[in-house]
Amino acid sequence: MHGLQVWAGPRGYNRADRVYLRKHHHTVPILRDFERRLGNMVEGFFATAFRSGLQPVELAKRILRDMDAGKSVGVKGVWAPNHFVFTLSSEDAERFQQAEGALVGELKQVVRDAAAERGWGLVGPPEIEFRTDDSLGRGQFGCEATLVEGVPEPAPAPSTAGGEAVIVLLEEGHEARTYQLHKQSVVIGRLPECDIVISDPGASRRHATITREDGGEYVLTDLGSTNGTIVNDEPVGEHVLSDGDRITIGNTILEFRRQ
Repeated sequence: MHGLQVWAGPRGYNRADRVYLRKHHHTVPILRDFERRLGNMVEGFFATAFRSGLQPVELAKRILRDMDAGKSVGVKGVWAPNHFVFTLSSEDAERFQQAEGALVGELKQVVRDAAAERGWGLVGPPEIEFRTDDSLGRGQFGCEATLVEGVPEPAPAPSTAGGEAVIVLLEEGHEARTYQLHKQSVVIGRLPECDIVISDPGASRRHATITREDGGEYVLTDLGSTNGTIVNDEPVGEHVLSDGDRITIGNTILEFRRQ
């Protein structure tokens, strides 16, 4: 069990968030999907109601960190916290109340997505609670993460199958071409003999590789390229790819997808 901890950060991703996300690349698509789903569900609401103060994504990021920090290794696998009690300032609580149902539902999905991504089990269904603490200022919040038993959600078996991932070339937001990752190692670059040929002046002749590891993970490695390789707006040397990761080479955008 984790005690109450107050986090008072600015809107968006602060330095601590960026450090955490660099170490836990798999969380980026989960957060991106969370923001997209919530925005689609409550169209226009969060754009006006959450211009200042606590942002919904900060709660999602806290869930991911607390699940990682509070996971427990048992005889039948690794189990992560499934019950989260958020303590909010009165001002933030009032604003969150207007869309609490939608927010709770999406935060529960973040718990499920994180557990599925990392192969963690849940001892019961995800539960999210909001409480008010008048001593907290706007933008401050606390979180207590615990394992609360219920009908268990078992840990999924990690994927070990090959050929279940693709790289999609995006042009102006549309899918221009799809490359199957059947080989153990795939080379990206400008040379005609590369597996994924990019006719981009910002790409090196042999720019990067994507290698499938024995555990089923796909690892992107920059091959000392001139202009570097970007994943989700962050420069990388080596990066374990997760579903939805966007790779930028020069002006070319590639998206990694699990099938």
